[in-house]
Amino acid sequence: MESEIIEKFDDSPLSRKHIKWTTLSAFGDYLDAGALVAGAVSAVYWLSYFRISIVMIGLIFAFRQFGMWGGSLIAGPLGDRFGRKAIYTYDLIFYFAGATVIAISTNIYEMVFAYLILSIAIGVDVPTTWSLISEFSPKRNRGGLTGFTNIFWYVGPIVIIFIAIGTIFLGINVFRVVFGSLALIAIITWFLRRDIIESPRWAIENHRGDLVAKGLNDLGISGTKSNSLHPAYNKKWKWTDIFKYWKGLVLVVPLYILWGIPASTYGTFLPYFIKTYAKTTILSSYIGTFLWFVFAIIALIVVYIPFIDKTNRKIMYSISTAIMLVSFSLLIFFPFSAINILFISIILFGFGQGVGMWPLSRLWSTELFPTHIRNTAQGFVWSWNRLIVGFWTLSVAFIISAVSLKGLAIIFTIFMVIALLVGGILGPDSHGKTLEETITDFYRSGKKKKV
Repeated sequence: MESEIIEKFDDSPLSRKHIKWTTLSAFGDYLDAGALVAGAVSAVYWLSYFRISIVMIGLIFAFRQFGMWGGSLIAGPLGDRFGRKAIYTYDLIFYFAGATVIAISTNIYEMVFAYLILSIAIGVDVPTTWSLISEFSPKRNRGGLTGFTNIFWYVGPIVIIFIAIGTIFLGINVFRVVFGSLALIAIITWFLRRDIIESPRWAIENHRGDLVAKGLNDLGISGTKSNSLHPAYNKKWKWTDIFKYWKGLVLVVPLYILWGIPASTYGTFLPYFIKTYAKTTILSSYIGTFLWFVFAIIALIVVYIPFIDKTNRKIMYSISTAIMLVSFSLLIFFPFSAINILFISIILFGFGQGVGMWPLSRLWSTELFPTHIRNTAQGFVWSWNRLIVGFWTLSVAFIISAVSLKGLAIIFTIFMVIALLVGGILGPDSHGKTLEETITDFYRSGKKKKV
């Protein structure tokens, strides 16, 4: 009975409801990247307004990573025990509070504390979003729908950059405007998310036939009675179960980190790098960041979303990573002050990750763990990324002093070589498969693993 119900969701045609639920969920990524770039464009103002050094800026952005690390560890188990949608009930209220306090802060202590609260809320929201979207998506559209989260991750910074450019005449108060805009989006999203479906897979495993019936009804599919789910289907949550799926962890944890370090470095410091080392204006530094996100969106819309559910995903990942490898290699052979080459590198960086590296990392991370621990696994995987990136962010200023920006480019190029090997060899080709089929195929070794 339960498998027949899941098939109705997996085989359902893509509908406006799917698009609506995915869009509202994906606003978590808008708020994540929006806060990242809001901090980046604000840093040049914080330096003078709060009278702090670039080392202190690095410390602030490290706190952001540590906040997301803690939030993701908290949210993972909560989402598996109480439902994906339960997380959405409170998390963005905390984000709203944090962004609001930053917007009105008058001293460094208020700002840092609020940024930490905002970051914890992001850590709670984002991994849960990915689990939820994967679990309600039709199997032939799962890759494309999860790609929406990446689009919103890039749209958020573009909007923030436009706001920053449009209010540049306000000087120091630019940071108040950009964080104020994030607070507004957070509270609106929190309100609209009340209509989102609960994960049908989670609902079935927790005997919530009422939620399953509502989901089927929303999709216009003949459903099931709310009391027709059988208790025998239940799988009890146990945190250590994620280690039974160690092969998935061995794949996705490195991929998150190998992408996360370069992306977070650029997201946090790129405007500062361009302005300081390429000796350009603040406006030019914004344009460089803008190019990154625009070309990532182009790649997602033109390449990733149309083809990810129709072609071999390992091939797409490999092509994507190779493009990013070329991007960083350019900065080894050309100086950072060569602004045209720098912008070409940034364009390739954005386009390359949009083709598959970033969206496939998060898609695989949702596909390779069963429902009863999927959210816990998302939190665990993402927490490793945030924790390591946090320590990296603390060290960026010292790393640049020691090895220069060319040395940084060499490090990132090596990262891409490793990512190409790991993802190209171990990554699954899961297009057109259900989540359960993907897990069975990936972990098969002589006989099928029960999921």
